[in-house]
Amino acid sequence: MEIKDRLKRLGKLLERLKEGYVFVEGKKDKKALEKLGITNVLTISGNLRLSCDKVEKGTVVVLTDLDRRGDELAVAAKDELERHSISVDLETRKMLAHTLRIRYFEDVKRAYDELIKEGEKNG
Repeated sequence: MEIKDRLKRLGKLLERLKEGYVFVEGKKDKKALEKLGITNVLTISGNLRLSCDKVEKGTVVVLTDLDRRGDELAVAAKDELERHSISVDLETRKMLAHTLRIRYFEDVKRAYDELIKEGEKNG
């Protein structure tokens, strides 16, 4: 995928994250997203039920890392949210990771900056 296409997709994905709640694994992930202006972020590692209770309606985007633990947490979050009749978006997780070429969401700000810099270099 070309830089231009990745930047366009990234813009759409970031707008999507601003629409509702975003669930991440831990504090580093939350801080990285907040640096990108995403403020509706809840951490779920260790307190999934509490985070689910804070969401009243809408769709939650789950951005857990793309590793075994992250996959397990994503499924657990999906199950718990659906029990609360909240819709869940797991697709954005894969698309954002693919666009930024990351596996861990604590790297989202660094990868974002690198992509922007690369885009500026290539016009």
